[in-house]
Amino acid sequence: MLLGMHELLSAALSPVVTDLRSTGAPVPEIADEDWMADPTHASAMLRSPDGSATGLRMSLVGTDSDRIAEVADQVQEWAIEELWGDASTNWPQCPQHQNSHPLSPLSDRGVASWVCPENGAPVCAIGSLT
Repeated sequence: MLLGMHELLSAALSPVVTDLRSTGAPVPEIADEDWMADPTHASAMLRSPDGSATGLRMSLVGTDSDRIAEVADQVQEWAIEELWGDASTNWPQCPQHQNSHPLSPLSDRGVASWVCPENGAPVCAIGSLT
């Protein structure tokens, strides 16, 4: 857990950062900055090597899998922006449609998964990409 970061946000970020690392995607510096000051949400900043930053926010209401999918969606947007111009931007790549689209995060029945957005087929749990 990042020092001072809300424990639910830290827990939701962990599997997503694991997926970034395991696939060789860029990994942001995560800054504990409560830019929302909203008791129903936790927030932080995703910092890029070039000094830019993107706000990350997560609802404190809902299940663990809901929070992981919510965070994965925002981190995925950050990763796609970071990859722009240097590598394929379909992160994480859909194994069924490799040059078409990235997988989408989804929370369903208590499991946060990466799914194919075209056919809804689950590929793996978030945090278990290889």
